[in-house]
Amino acid sequence: MRGDDDSFRPTRSKGQCFLQDERYIHRIVEAVAPSPEEPILEIGGGAGQLTLPLARAGARVLTVESDPRLAARLRSSLTGELADRIEIIEEDALALDFEELVESRSLQRIRVCGNLPYSVAAPILLHLLVGGASHFSELALMFQSEVAERLIATPGTKAYGFLTVIAQQAARVRVLFRIPPQAFRPRPRVVSSLLRFQVRDGEAPDVGDESLFRALVRGLLTHRRKTIANNIKRLETNRLSPAAISGALETLGIDPGRRAETLRVDEFAALSRICASVG
Repeated sequence: MRGDDDSFRPTRSKGQCFLQDERYIHRIVEAVAPSPEEPILEIGGGAGQLTLPLARAGARVLTVESDPRLAARLRSSLTGELADRIEIIEEDALALDFEELVESRSLQRIRVCGNLPYSVAAPILLHLLVGGASHFSELALMFQSEVAERLIATPGTKAYGFLTVIAQQAARVRVLFRIPPQAFRPRPRVVSSLLRFQVRDGEAPDVGDESLFRALVRGLLTHRRKTIANNIKRLETNRLSPAAISGALETLGIDPGRRAETLRVDEFAALSRICASVG
C-alpha cells in the first residue's frame, strides 16, 4: 500500500509528507546500504515507502509509526518474506524508550533512518541522540533544509544554536543530498535534505553530565548574540551558578565578553565538564 493512495489523507498538522519519487527512494536505500540481515531502525514508516525497499535490500526493519491508519496499511501489505523482515512498532517515537527497544531485542550499535515528520523532526533527533546514542552507530535522517542548515552550522553564523551544539557534540554531521518539494505528497513548501550523523563512539567531547550540558547550552544560547557574561546572569538553574561558570571560563581562558554564539562545541563541553566537577 502506497502513501499516494487517494483514500488516505495526510495530516498536515503532523507534518506528514510522503516521499514518492522512486529515484530519491533508491538514493536513500543506496546511502543506507544495509548489509544482509542487518537490523535497521526506521522512524516514521508511513505506508512503507522506505520500509519495503530497505527490507527488499536485505535489512531487517524495525519501523516506528504512530499513525494507526498508516500502521494498518503497512501491516496489510506485508506478505511472505517481507512479513518476516519487517516489525511494525505502533508508537510515538518521542515517547519510545530507544534503549529498552534495542536491548529487548539483543541488538547493539544499530543504524537508524527515516523521513521525519517536519513538525517534530528536531525533538525526535534530540530524543535519539540523548536517549539512545550509545545504542546507535549512525543515523540517516531527512529534514527540511532550514533545520539541516542549523545542524551543520558553524560558530558565529546565524543558524548556529542549541540544536547545532547538541547534535555536533554527539555526532559528526553532514548533508548527503537535497530532495525537491515535488518528490513528496503532499508537496511541502521547502526543500528537504538527507543528513548522515556518525555517532561518536567513545570520542565525543566529555561534558561531565548530559543534563547539565544541555541546560548550559540552552541557557547561554537563548540570547545568542549577547555576551557570555550577560547570559550567565539569566541562567535559571540550581546546578549552574554564575560563580561556577565564571570560574570555568577563567580556567579555560575564555573571555566572558565574547558573544555566546561564538563558543565552539568543544568549549561548551569543557565548560560543562568543569561545572559538573564542582557542582
